[in-house]
Amino acid sequence: MKTITPSAGTPISVFNLLRGLLPPFTNNISAFSVVMKQFSRQRYCMFVNSGTTALYVTLMALKGLSDRKEVILPAYTAPSLILPIRKAGLEPKLCDISLDTFNFDLDALSLLVTENTLCVIPVHMFGLACDMGRINKIANKKGVYVIEDAASSLGTIINNKNAGAFGDVGFYSLNRGKNLSTLSGGCIVTGLEDVQKLISAEIDKIRKPGLKLKIGIMVKTVALALAVRPLFFTIMRRLISKFKYTTLHTDFDSFKYTRFQAGVGLSLFKKADKIFEERNKKGRFLRDQLNDVEGLVLPEILRHSEPAYNQFPIVLKDSNKRDLLYFEINRQGVECTILYPDPVHKAHDLGYGLANDPFPSASYMAKRLLLIPTHPLISFESLKVVVDVIKSNI
Repeated sequence: MKTITPSAGTPISVFNLLRGLLPPFTNNISAFSVVMKQFSRQRYCMFVNSGTTALYVTLMALKGLSDRKEVILPAYTAPSLILPIRKAGLEPKLCDISLDTFNFDLDALSLLVTENTLCVIPVHMFGLACDMGRINKIANKKGVYVIEDAASSLGTIINNKNAGAFGDVGFYSLNRGKNLSTLSGGCIVTGLEDVQKLISAEIDKIRKPGLKLKIGIMVKTVALALAVRPLFFTIMRRLISKFKYTTLHTDFDSFKYTRFQAGVGLSLFKKADKIFEERNKKGRFLRDQLNDVEGLVLPEILRHSEPAYNQFPIVLKDSNKRDLLYFEINRQGVECTILYPDPVHKAHDLGYGLANDPFPSASYMAKRLLLIPTHPLISFESLKVVVDVIKSNI
């Protein structure tokens, strides 16, 4: 039986799980908060159950400081980001992406920011760093907040500082597909006291998870620790597939982060540097191997940045090749993914006309993007197989 390496994987050990089960008097959340404040070099850190909730409570807080209504985000990113924006009573506005960086088209962004813009949300897609210096300059000219979405870029470094620490507020995701996972979770960091107080007030309104939910989180975290390992993933693949997202989210649940998850996260962070470096090394390997392959577009890397790749993105100039490579790479035992099949403006009705596509680069990427795993549990031998498949089928 050929083993299959999953697309995502945080190496959660028995020790990491036991750390979460320490006696209740151990304040895991407070201890994890100290670690994340040191990591981000920010004064304040707060936890919730997901990155989506993290964005929602942040937007609700900023509403208390401004009567502006518009929120600008990339036209190719997680469509679920629309949900907290709308739930907060705000209006999403899209900005096209650059096919050079795979992030915001900054020239387009500079034209979109107006006196009605509450905030801009740069997303470090795939772990690729955005140009935060330029984004902050664009926002500052209009007195606009910057919420830095580092959900998929925990561990990415920009100018010797961790992504997530450049905006007015930053947030990370600890969901099962992210760079470091406690099954679920969202971490918010900021240096602004007034913003922190308002975010904390919003978090206070969120329900505490009941005993049944807490036990469910523990059981699923143990299952995740097994499922990300190639042998167990291969054996359990049919069962695991039932828990993968296959439809567009229409809502999200919000509750407080659990002490158990914080303990697991605190323990995992002792090896975080190694995990992030593994992701960077595997991304560098794929870039070196694929850099001169005709028919591929690879993202430019921001100067003075080191990506902790969530996955390694490639764009196929011929969209028909994408499906062929997807099938062949998976057949060779590596689970590559397509991510979001549609850009945000085609996944949600945001009032944009589609006759003349307003975001052509986002649409181009959606039909041609393929993601290759870079997590610590995939071997370089498996990545060499992926490279050979790509070179043989382009």
